[in-house]
Amino acid sequence: MKPFRPASATSPRTWARIIYVVLALGAFCFPGGLVDWLDERNADGWLSAPLALAHGLDAVSSAIGVKGVGESLRKRFIAAVGDTDS
Repeated sequence: MKPFRPASATSPRTWARIIYVVLALGAFCFPGGLVDWLDERNADGWLSAPLALAHGLDAVSSAIGVKGVGESLRKRFIAAVGDTDS
């Protein structure tokens, strides 16, 4: 029987997993920003499927109460940066 060897922390697969988990968590916690970003870039209609998915994430995050936290963090970030366009 072979001994268990955990994946290396420097493995490209490990880093790819970490990146995708962080992106998914960001999309779930801050769906309003994702919806706005996709909506701004959907002039040709190519992003209608991801935009529909983002609207679904927005609805789910609002239903479980995560959306309010994301909105307050976004307002604090805008206040700290001084960006009025976001």
